[in-house]
Amino acid sequence: MQIRCDGATTDVLTPIVQARTDGVHLVLENTTDDELFMQTDTQGEGVPPGETSMGLPILPGSAPFRCLPVTDDLDTGVEGGWARFDVLAPGGWVSPDVDCPGAGYGGVVDYKEGARGVADPLQDAPKHFREDGEVVQAGYATDEERTFVLLRDGEPVAGLVYVSDGHGGWLRSESFGCSD
Repeated sequence: MQIRCDGATTDVLTPIVQARTDGVHLVLENTTDDELFMQTDTQGEGVPPGETSMGLPILPGSAPFRCLPVTDDLDTGVEGGWARFDVLAPGGWVSPDVDCPGAGYGGVVDYKEGARGVADPLQDAPKHFREDGEVVQAGYATDEERTFVLLRDGEPVAGLVYVSDGHGGWLRSESFGCSD
């Protein structure tokens, strides 16, 4: 996927992109001589002049994207300047989104430096759900993060996020789901 930014406009040169199993791969061309701020609906970061290759965890569907000039008073909440493109899901995609009709829960686990995780998070994840069901990998899988969800009637009702421990293992870092 290719995007060109000149500090005033964002041009999506690839309006439809096929996501890979680890996210959307794009090349952003900053045609200015200054750093710009790249923003999606969930994240943002600075990009230097020239071409920058990046992978982003943009969910399938219609996705907003824009570039803003970096200023001392940069307000990423300002309206306007958004361009859109469509992201096609990779094969075997399972959404990591849990749609709770009532209340939901979420939690984060913290570990001391040097903590070691499990070798196989897909084997470990079912041990941490409150109910039985099919546990599958969901969302994008990167070398740094993996998400697993518990399916009920084919829909995600709870999930766990595992992060790399930096030593070949995986630490359970987040949990989320519906409170029935």
